[in-house]
Amino acid sequence: MAKLYPYLAFDNAKEALGYYEEVFGATNITRLPVGEEQSEMFGIPKDDLENTTVHGGFTVLGANLFCSDSFGKPVSATNQISIMLDLDNEDPVAVAEAEAFYEKVSSSGKVTITLPYAEQFWGGKMGQFVDAYGISWMLHSQPYSKL
Repeated sequence: MAKLYPYLAFDNAKEALGYYEEVFGATNITRLPVGEEQSEMFGIPKDDLENTTVHGGFTVLGANLFCSDSFGKPVSATNQISIMLDLDNEDPVAVAEAEAFYEKVSSSGKVTITLPYAEQFWGGKMGQFVDAYGISWMLHSQPYSKL
């Protein structure tokens, strides 16, 4: 069975990783700068390699995400894809983590809330927001015993 991981591209992934750490409370931040041997392949001057990212990663609410620089390819936001963080609302730890996460991002002033995190008609809670990079995120909790 394959695993699915969001892999995000940024103009500056090093900066984006700092944003997610500050605003989302991201953990397990990893970042591999482009090495001198790869700089020519990516068309990057060797004098600024420390600010490049050929591969990075971070964790939000236990979900692993990966990223890199876009290396000159245009980066644009789309409403076609959202990243959903889903938690079991029958787990008190998960409930507390979801509430704390929503409070952190919503009070940061660095996201746009498009749907407040609240009870929904299907028996779970959901909220949606857009981050500083135009990426749409959904925070969702539902009773896993009913799946």
